[in-house]
Amino acid sequence: MAGRLSTSPPRRQLVRMMHGRWHRIGTEAGDRRGHRSVSGSAWRILGASACVLVGTAANARAQGTPAACVAPGSSLRLDHVPVAVGDLEALSQRLSDEFGFRVRDARRDANGLETAEIGFADGTRLELSTVAAAGPDTSGAGEAQRYVDLIADGGGGAYLALSGTDGTGVDDLLAVARDIEPDLAAAGAGAARRAAFPPDHPLQPVFFVDADPGTREPPTTSGAPEHPNGARGLQAVWIMMEDPDRLTRFLLAFGARDCGPSRHPEHLYGHAVGIRGGTVYVVDARLWMADPGSAPVVSLTVLGGPESLSDNIVLGNAGGLWIELRPSEENG
Repeated sequence: MAGRLSTSPPRRQLVRMMHGRWHRIGTEAGDRRGHRSVSGSAWRILGASACVLVGTAANARAQGTPAACVAPGSSLRLDHVPVAVGDLEALSQRLSDEFGFRVRDARRDANGLETAEIGFADGTRLELSTVAAAGPDTSGAGEAQRYVDLIADGGGGAYLALSGTDGTGVDDLLAVARDIEPDLAAAGAGAARRAAFPPDHPLQPVFFVDADPGTREPPTTSGAPEHPNGARGLQAVWIMMEDPDRLTRFLLAFGARDCGPSRHPEHLYGHAVGIRGGTVYVVDARLWMADPGSAPVVSLTVLGGPESLSDNIVLGNAGGLWIELRPSEENG
């Protein structure tokens, strides 16, 4: 079972790396892959970047993807990934009917966003969001505008939200981060409370939230799955960063594990950082010449059950999101 889902209609010329070499792909091929879009001016710096990319690719091949890049002692875990989509209703219907995800009914918030969630048994989730209504008087007009811009660029993963483990909350995470990234600050209240970076900060796509009190650790491993396709939770996230070393150092401060270079199934290379029960793959956006306005989260791995069928789903076109459903190896 495999397919392609569109979050918005724009089509672009794409550049991607395959086996250490660069190829230009037309719009028709772009519909078959969830890769980053780049501007025409990127070709002028291609030569300068190619040597660095080939070296990165060689190191990744030599080491390979870690069998289990996790850090049981880390105080961080994957929480959720907000995804910018164009036609929320159509996408939700197709994810349910064609790909076997159970999508919750959409709701509107004060930011002018309409969001439908895909929740998993381990407490992680995807948030599919589109712009419902926003204007100059809307309290969340700035946030809504970010989604407008991302959708215009093809949609995709807007942020990576992390939460604490073993009762660690936003205040505890802020205390650890204070000496490392002093610009991280608390915002919001109640269920919307978070620790976030300012809009122009290099780590702005990453933020902290309090864990859902209903979260189960470890994930349930018996009984009927919550999703017909057997999906159980987020296992890995690939995120493009302008300063990848800075994000890696930041995560390591919370007891994360540095697993070194790794390669994505779709020829993307990044640095693997293990946290509790999952992995963050940090990709250098400068080497990939990604448009700074594109969605930073480019790929997700969702862990399924032993009976799940391996599947790859691409949300969007050039600025889309690649989702891999990976069956677990356990029995029962």
